[in-house]
Amino acid sequence: MEYYALSDIGKFRSSNEDSYYAEKDLLIVADGMGGHNAGEVASKYAITYFVEHFQSLLSNKPEANGKAIQIEKANNISKKISKNSNADEIQKMMVESIEYANTKIYKMGLENEEYSGMGTTFTCLFIKNEKCYVAHVGDSRLYLYRNSELSLLTEDHTFVFALYKKGAITYEELFTHPQKNYLTGIIGENDISSLECFKFDLLKNDIIFICSDGLSSMVYDDSIRKILDKSKSKSPREIAENLVKKAIKNGGNDNITVIVIKN
Repeated sequence: MEYYALSDIGKFRSSNEDSYYAEKDLLIVADGMGGHNAGEVASKYAITYFVEHFQSLLSNKPEANGKAIQIEKANNISKKISKNSNADEIQKMMVESIEYANTKIYKMGLENEEYSGMGTTFTCLFIKNEKCYVAHVGDSRLYLYRNSELSLLTEDHTFVFALYKKGAITYEELFTHPQKNYLTGIIGENDISSLECFKFDLLKNDIIFICSDGLSSMVYDDSIRKILDKSKSKSPREIAENLVKKAIKNGGNDNITVIVIKN
């Protein structure tokens, strides 16, 4: 397995509020939001807190930085998956780690006026024994390209994506609707009931990529598939660069982050 991560500020933003983590079998994209530099803080620290907690659980060590990790539960945090007897231990650990990160970010927003209301999307992929585990909240995306077909595996937790699922608007209107940036799920809220957690098998020649909406809001899925059709024999770095270049060519209105994984 090979992977490559790339982040670009885009053409109009004064700072990059996207953050990513790409280390061996754990890959994350987070797209922050909030006033001042709060979006950058939210995305950066959500990843930090998640990785800290998840790695401690994987290694069966209930400590991080010499201190016991305690999840201070906010009201109404979803425990659907972690209580689900059909979910395996890795899924439960991912959910617990997202809840830990969510609580920390939520508290930072409550305790620091400068960070009030900050939040971040969070799309995480963990790969173990040819199985992919995904935890997702927000409108960053995870795509699978397999046998020349492109599939969006996550849902956008946005007002307009819910309309699209109901058939109330067209695919093209996802890009132009006046409320297209209204998120219905983020890390940093009291309630993260929109959290998705699922798994799928990793097959030979699969290409997976995680991206912030700086890519998916600039490039139609059909164009993404065509780029992958032409680039599938290339390295993850070349694929990532081609995707980012297309997003910039189409406007580059937001920060653009993509992690490409090639099996």
